[in-house]
Amino acid sequence: MLYLVSPSPMPLRYIGSGQLVNDGGFVHPKRTIDTFVLILGSLGVLHVEQNGVSHDIGANQYILLIPGALHFGNRPSAGALSYYWCHFQIRRNNYRLISQEAVGEKLYLAKENNITTNNYIIPETGKLQCGSRAIMLFKQLLDAGERKSHSEYLANYALSLLAMEISTDFVGGYDVGAVFSTYKHITNIMEWIRINYAKDPGVARVAEAFNYNPNYLSHAFKKCVGCSLLDYINRMKISAARKSLLSSDEPVKSIAMVVWFRDEKYFRKVFKRQEGVSPSQYRNAFYRKHMNDR
Repeated sequence: MLYLVSPSPMPLRYIGSGQLVNDGGFVHPKRTIDTFVLILGSLGVLHVEQNGVSHDIGANQYILLIPGALHFGNRPSAGALSYYWCHFQIRRNNYRLISQEAVGEKLYLAKENNITTNNYIIPETGKLQCGSRAIMLFKQLLDAGERKSHSEYLANYALSLLAMEISTDFVGGYDVGAVFSTYKHITNIMEWIRINYAKDPGVARVAEAFNYNPNYLSHAFKKCVGCSLLDYINRMKISAARKSLLSSDEPVKSIAMVVWFRDEKYFRKVFKRQEGVSPSQYRNAFYRKHMNDR
């Protein structure tokens, strides 16, 4: 998971906002844009994927869509759906997207030295401890965006207050010592999976190797990384499968077996979910790219 960190003395730059209301079957459009998008759920569940990771955004949950990152709805919503959204930019692109480890270290040092960070700190996705406050501020932001004011900066400051509320909610619920310590273990586990993906490292085997309860490890892993342990293992396997598809003529079924997908149908399903195309389409697209001169 990534974390947006930007100095808070300057307001964010408001672009536009609104509220989506849908009776069911909504699928977020597939796109890559040049602004941040903050989405805050209020009713139902939005299913959206960003950078190959699936997210289910329900009431009081949010997701930050990142400039330049491909995002899209990966399945229709079931039943009524409503969420608030806002496009924004950060002046002079004065921000960083940092890892869990980096944000943990930043907050740990701030706590140890009893200092404030004076930053917006917004996780790529999260759940608010007090969603009603953020919903209220989002409604005020929508009003500020529509209102004619003597100052063009009204919506900027309303947005910045909302971003600070989310940052405060996140930092207030963040167990700096415990999460920072857990992340160090998770980092080792991720490296172990990267090295051992070809030896069929299922969730149970990974948990056993590091002396964890499988359910606990899966929960801790998703909290730290942003995707489930199984999804991460499959991502390593699919990465290896991509290389085999492009460097050999082996049948898809054989490649599935090599990367420890015993069920070819499941392999095809996971591959398409991660890459957006089937294994055969992926291989053919690569060949076309290199056969054409444009």
